[in-house]
Order: sequence, then structure tokens, then C-alpha cells
Amino acid sequence: MASISAIESSDSDPTSSESTPPQKFRFFGLPFELRRKVLSYLLLQNRIIDLDPANAISNPARLNLFLTSRRMHEEAYHVFYGIHTFRIFPIHPRFFGSRVKSILSRLSPRYRAALVSLELRLGTGWSKPPKTWTVTDKLGLQHCTRVRNLEVFVECDPSHQIFHGFRVSIDFFTDFSSNLLESIVKRLPYLEWVTFNRHGPSVRRDSELMSRLQEAVLKGEKRIAWVKDKWADDEEDDRKTQSECNMLLNVRHL
Repeated sequence: MASISAIESSDSDPTSSESTPPQKFRFFGLPFELRRKVLSYLLLQNRIIDLDPANAISNPARLNLFLTSRRMHEEAYHVFYGIHTFRIFPIHPRFFGSRVKSILSRLSPRYRAALVSLELRLGTGWSKPPKTWTVTDKLGLQHCTRVRNLEVFVECDPSHQIFHGFRVSIDFFTDFSSNLLESIVKRLPYLEWVTFNRHGPSVRRDSELMSRLQEAVLKGEKRIAWVKDKWADDEEDDRKTQSECNMLLNVRHL
């Protein structure tokens, strides 16, 4: 009986390891800077945020963090919207059309106010841009008070000879793009920089398209930057462009 009592006494001992409850981790006990660092690791996505079917898979696991508590939501949404670049107008085929609202227009004003960086991608639908690609109050750029940098990614220049026979007119895309950029620059209240990026050698820094885009930025009294190693308009670019033209001519003659 004594041994049984000893066992019972040992089992009921509050100092035993088995009866000690697990310690809760007090996240909000961490310093504010460290909490933001942890949240940035949890919420980071290595891509531009846009309307995309992949959002249904990648976003819920991260954004469920917003539902933990009101305090967690307040800290997490500032981090999420502050560490990502958001695309102003959608380019995914599923969301590319005249009846689709952009992701920016779907956000509430306080989420827009947390944004830091935006991207305008020019080239998709170059022959017939959607009617929704216009700058109005519904787009919400006036709420983006923390945005200091706008990246303009130019996919193609339809005024180039490689597009001859396919474009609406030689100046159509140039006029559309420069007017759109000018409107965006005017609406962003605290914009400081516009950074130009490109895809492919058909987009030349000295082209009429790029000249007009630069004029739109300078008209708004903003500074211009260029993504390093993307604007080397040299003989290699010319050879690549000529090769693309030759391939296109060969396809036409088939």
C-alpha cells in the first residue's frame, strides 16, 4: 500500500514534468520591430501582387493570420501591404477584360493607404486595351499616400517595325500609354520616383514611346530611374531585334 501511495503522490506532484502545462508564447511580448520582422517572413510572397487564380492557393494560409485578433490584424496588414508591390491593372488572361475591376479598386481606403510600391505593366492588350484601364476616383490612387515609387514595366513597343501589319496605328499605343502614365502620376499624392523596366530589345530607351513616357513623368515633376542592366541599347540589342524581324518575315511567307 505504501508503494501505491508513493506512486499516487508522485503522479499528483505539480512539479513533475508530465503535469506541467506547455508554456504559451507571448508574441506581443516581443519588441515591435521584431514582431514586424517575424510577420514579414510569414507574409512575404516573391511576386507582384495582382489578380491571379493562384491567389486562392497561396493567400489564404497567409491572410488567415489577419483573423487571429484585431491587434494582429492591425499589425499584419501594414506589413503585408507594405512589403509587396501591387499591380495597378490586371494582366492575367482570366482577369483581363473590360468588366474586371483591378485589385487596387477592390481594396478599402485604409489598405490602399498602407501600400508603398505600385507597378504599371504596359504591353498586354497593346492593340485593344480594356476600357477599365482608365484612371478615376474608383481606382483609389488618391488613397495611396505612402507610395513613393512607381515601376513602369514596358513589355513591347508596337511602333517598332516588328509589329508592322499588326498594330492599330504607329502612334496608338504610344498615345495610350503616355496619357495613362500621366494620369497615374497626377493622382498619386506623394509619388517621388518612376522606375522604368523593359522586356525584350524591341523597347528602346531612345524610342518615341519611351520619350513620351519620360515626358509624362517630368510633367508631374517626378524623378526618373532605370533598372540597371536593362537599358543597354547596343549592337547586341539591334542584332536580336533584326533576328526577330527575320523570323516574323519567314512566318509570313509560309
